[in-house]
Amino acid sequence: MFHEDLVIRRARDGDLPEMARIHFAAYPGIPLTLEDRIAHFRDDPRLPLEGNWVCERNGQLVALFALYDFQMYRFGLRFPTGGIGRVAVAPEARRERIANRLMAKAVEIMDQNGVPLSILHPFRHGFYRKLGWGLVEQVRFYRIPPQALPLFQERSAVRPAITSGELEDVMACYHKVAVAYNGMLVRDEPVWFEHVFKNRLVYYYRGDDTGDVEGYIIYRYNPHAADTEFLASDLIVSEMIWLNERALKGLLGFLSSQHDQIGSVDYYDHFNLPMEQLLNEPIMSGGHRSMILGAETAWIGSGLMGRIVQLRKVLTQGKFGEGRGKVTLKVKDELQPGNAGQLTVEFDDGGVELNDRRVAELTMSTDIATFSSIYWGALSLRDARYLGMVEIEGKGRDASFLDTVFSFPKSVCLDYF
Repeated sequence: MFHEDLVIRRARDGDLPEMARIHFAAYPGIPLTLEDRIAHFRDDPRLPLEGNWVCERNGQLVALFALYDFQMYRFGLRFPTGGIGRVAVAPEARRERIANRLMAKAVEIMDQNGVPLSILHPFRHGFYRKLGWGLVEQVRFYRIPPQALPLFQERSAVRPAITSGELEDVMACYHKVAVAYNGMLVRDEPVWFEHVFKNRLVYYYRGDDTGDVEGYIIYRYNPHAADTEFLASDLIVSEMIWLNERALKGLLGFLSSQHDQIGSVDYYDHFNLPMEQLLNEPIMSGGHRSMILGAETAWIGSGLMGRIVQLRKVLTQGKFGEGRGKVTLKVKDELQPGNAGQLTVEFDDGGVELNDRRVAELTMSTDIATFSSIYWGALSLRDARYLGMVEIEGKGRDASFLDTVFSFPKSVCLDYF
């Protein structure tokens, strides 16, 4: 049961000291003082102070969360998307289901504002899955000795982005890639300069024939602590984007050429590069070898989680695969009554028609977390059925069209919040 004495409201300036205290207790590993956290709440280029929500119990702040107003590229269009972050509960109020109440409020706010999608970085997957968020993407982490990368000659076309014009060309390159993928976020200039570029180096690849920036890499250094290694550091790639093969070769060749002063390159790959094919020795720095594994090349992670807030809007504005047929969806959603219940969907080679009254001979039953993972391309319908996460009923009817219409491209999101 939710507490009746909780009040959730927008944050105000006078809340900042208590917000910083609660955030410090929830995220002690973030290297920020209480004063730094107050400044971050106040000056975040992605979120005004009133985009933070606080929870009071008997007049005392006990929890908070942030609700970002994002735009996500999907099918070449921009979808309003609520990004949830900074979920924090004070130590004295934990294990009382307050975080559940916060997420219910977040879904309510997004629904009222007509926001059909939500994304977040989970602190515990099981917690968010129960509340309707499903896995969005798979990310591979590589720690690569730079000399293991090919020294492609295309590296000669890689240059530092120094001028405002060069940085604008980098931003334009991101946009070209973002509209071609599902899941990447729209970025305005404050986000680029106060978040993406800040305290980082930017290098780009420009095509000689096109004159356009066709790829770029954004990175920072992580110096080694020992005084005897003052010339050595690790290179941390925060973002790498490319439009074509030559740009990718240029960026990889650039990383390879850094091996004299770089111990390893840390790279979070959202695009599933066949790195084990690229590396001349496919083993991580500090990795292990075994008879079955061969060599430890990467660590695999689960990335973002996403949630469909408004199922009907997603069904009518989405881009589905070719196929014809009807199915009655029965979706479980404890936080969003508008998603729950029964809805008949008729697919006609990309077109979609909804009907609340008619029941199809095929019925597809699942929960909103599973359906969200399917929608983001992280889970195929076939695998979901095999794992018992989706049930399809209706004897004597061909359900194969469902595998086609619910086939979505994998999603990519490079933003952290």
